[in-house]
Amino acid sequence: MSDNVTGASNCDISNDFSQDSVSPNKPLTVNEAGFFGNTDWMFGGKIGSNSGYKGTSDGQSGSWDISNVIKSTWDDVMLVFKSGQGTQLVGYQLNDAVSSGTWESPFEKAAFNFKGKNTKDVSHISVYYREEQETPKKRSIPEPTSMLGLLGFGVFGTVSTLKHKQKQEA
Repeated sequence: MSDNVTGASNCDISNDFSQDSVSPNKPLTVNEAGFFGNTDWMFGGKIGSNSGYKGTSDGQSGSWDISNVIKSTWDDVMLVFKSGQGTQLVGYQLNDAVSSGTWESPFEKAAFNFKGKNTKDVSHISVYYREEQETPKKRSIPEPTSMLGLLGFGVFGTVSTLKHKQKQEA
């Protein structure tokens, strides 16, 4: 099952969720599930449904292409597969710089132990991403000993200047 999506580096299955909720009034299901240890995923769109998210969105196999919508600020990208009842959400984290590929249904009988045919159809594929995290710029704060050294050097310079002026006046 881990090799069902070309260009994927990891596969994660939710143990608690079978619905892929992107309702604006609720937290994203993938964040509640903590896919790949992260809770800051953002919804991009659905393959075959939203503009720029090209490919086959259902069935046993197909293709996906997000090259028209992927942004340089997207740090991680994940495809989440949804099927019918009796299965869980399955996420595939994509390798860097991968924006298209093929897929086969991850809903295999061996993995989910469901009744009926060996592999269930995919109902849809959602695309999620994480934005790059900017690290705050560190301000350079002088150490107390450095400040004392600078203060001492300043006092020395001032005293030297005053002595030099006194000699010139005399």
